[in-house]
Amino acid sequence: MCTQSTNNGARPAWPRRAFSLLEMMLVLAVLGLLSTMAVTRFGHGALAVTDGEGLARQLTLDLRQARRRTITTGVDHYVQFNRSGGAVVGFVLCRSGGDPEDDTRPIPAGLTVATASDTWTFGFDGALQGVGGSTAATITSDTFQWVVTCYHPTGLVECVKQAAP
Repeated sequence: MCTQSTNNGARPAWPRRAFSLLEMMLVLAVLGLLSTMAVTRFGHGALAVTDGEGLARQLTLDLRQARRRTITTGVDHYVQFNRSGGAVVGFVLCRSGGDPEDDTRPIPAGLTVATASDTWTFGFDGALQGVGGSTAATITSDTFQWVVTCYHPTGLVECVKQAAP
């Protein structure tokens, strides 16, 4: 006498189980605690360094873009630093004639920008117009300093990060 199996050799089904509301609340509480610890651990200093790094990169890219647009179109482009009360509060990429090409980029809180010249203009050959060998903008946070340098004869732009003095 032959008997047939009803499960055809398959494993028995495990009962389905979902997360309870209590388990979900505990997971969210642990994640909240960890994120609070991370914010207090890294805090304002890490945010200022991140803002400073981003601002230095943006300034470097805008200067390179102004040079490229000048060479491509034959129309002078420049980066204009905006001041309020003697302090640099932002900068914008412009075309000759004063037309802004982009939105003004504000200087984040906790950073200071120092530059001797408020306008960095590129000529048709890509060279930075003006006298001297180079022009520099210094972006300073509590812990680091970024120096964005543009060399007059070539228009080459470089950014160097160093410890704050």
